[in-house]
Amino acid sequence: MTTMSRAECLQALPRALRSQQSFGPLSLPVTLGLLAGFVASFLADAFLFDQLRTPWRQAVDGVVFAVVAAPVWIGVQRRDVRSAIDALTWLNGWETERWQRELGRRLGAVPRATPEILDHLPDTMGLRPLRIELLGVRGELDEAWQRLDELPTDTPWQRFERAWLNEWLLWLSGGPSQVTEMEAAAGTIPTDDDRALVARTMLAAQQSRRAAVSGGDAVAPLASVRPALGNRPGRYTLGYRTGVIVSVLMVSVVAVAAVMVTSAIIR
Repeated sequence: MTTMSRAECLQALPRALRSQQSFGPLSLPVTLGLLAGFVASFLADAFLFDQLRTPWRQAVDGVVFAVVAAPVWIGVQRRDVRSAIDALTWLNGWETERWQRELGRRLGAVPRATPEILDHLPDTMGLRPLRIELLGVRGELDEAWQRLDELPTDTPWQRFERAWLNEWLLWLSGGPSQVTEMEAAAGTIPTDDDRALVARTMLAAQQSRRAAVSGGDAVAPLASVRPALGNRPGRYTLGYRTGVIVSVLMVSVVAVAAVMVTSAIIR
């Protein structure tokens, strides 16, 4: 595996998913979405120039920009990339809700994105897997390995989670892949257990992470599990789409100003 810092490893998968539709630093969905929104906003401004006064015309321009830009932004994404993002979003959402139930309070993001919560994490049995994961993120590997050895392995899920954490720590530290051990452990979880699907998605995510740091196909593993998730990702992907819409609305202010300046120059 290519030698990377822990921070680079943690960013490798999101970066790999973005790079599938990027030209250098430019994201194709974002660029096309904003460009389509700007053109639509400019046309709306030209059409309404003699019908609405400032600032009402500009308000309509902004709405048109958002209505056009957001769907184009989301719609031009490659289907397999969209599927991979959906699967990863669902997994992050499931994990976040799991740890929220254990903690008894709401979390603003998936815990590995905010490893500082480790300092305030109760040392309970239910939270030990999360503690090991965050210790790995923070580079406290000696304690992470020690605590991993103490995890119970009484149930198929516990054995899978231990295999996953073992692979997680190896991945973060540049060690050899143990994904096959994860796969074997996932296969022992009864199919009528909801966590069987979680394990399958966690396995796909780790395969994608390994591919992301080695220059392989980081999209395919996650995209392949998407059909099995059915409608489940919809519970969490709304947040992603809402984020796109909020971003577009913020950019629309700049776009409206650009339309006003451009219109003034042309006229």
